[in-house]
Amino acid sequence: MPPTEYDHERPRTALVAGGGGVLGGAVVGVLLDRGERVCVPWRSPSEADRLRDRHADALREGRLRLSECDVADGDQVAALLDVLRADWGPLWLACSTVGGWAGGTPVADLHDLALFDRMMLLNLRTAAVVAGEGLRHMGPAGGRVVLVGSRTVSVPAGGQAAYSAAKAGVHSLVATLAEELRGTGRTANAVVPKVIDTPENRASMPDADHDRWVPARGIAKVVAWLGSAESWPVSGAAIPVYGDS
Repeated sequence: MPPTEYDHERPRTALVAGGGGVLGGAVVGVLLDRGERVCVPWRSPSEADRLRDRHADALREGRLRLSECDVADGDQVAALLDVLRADWGPLWLACSTVGGWAGGTPVADLHDLALFDRMMLLNLRTAAVVAGEGLRHMGPAGGRVVLVGSRTVSVPAGGQAAYSAAKAGVHSLVATLAEELRGTGRTANAVVPKVIDTPENRASMPDADHDRWVPARGIAKVVAWLGSAESWPVSGAAIPVYGDS
């Protein structure tokens, strides 16, 4: 469905789960630069403090809101979005960059499945909660869901079954949402990074060709475009953001 006149009004309201992390923080910065209003749920006080320091002007101007919330808990996210909608109007973008990686454990050694459960919670449950509650708090003009997938879904690596299965669930969630959202003015897509250029990744892989990696802000710009009105023809996609890596 092509965007309506309302879709081009500013500011629009975005929820960025994981906005205290490297990729999520870059998404927050790009959206604020583009004039949107952004709410970031947080659990780590240190991440919230970094966002306060980095975006002091946006906080003071009321364009950024930081709210303590566990995005794996549907009731907490629903309560947060109820308040957000009352204050800022309908949600436009529901974005989750929450996730975690763990590897090195073959399937035969996943004895109690604790690692499997943790990967599902961090990567899939959070995505499903943000997407579901986000859609329930969008208005009649439409909206966008943007999640984060993984290259390991299409190129599996040994010892990463728990992580890869969780991310495969994210890819399937996006494809299912796209079917469910046909004709509603809403879309669902995922970005699929390989290696993000961060200080931590550079330190852990010192011999790699870092110039070939994609910086977080480069990926964040793709997320922001998928979260725009102009992206309306694209839904159900898992978009590689590998750069030259």
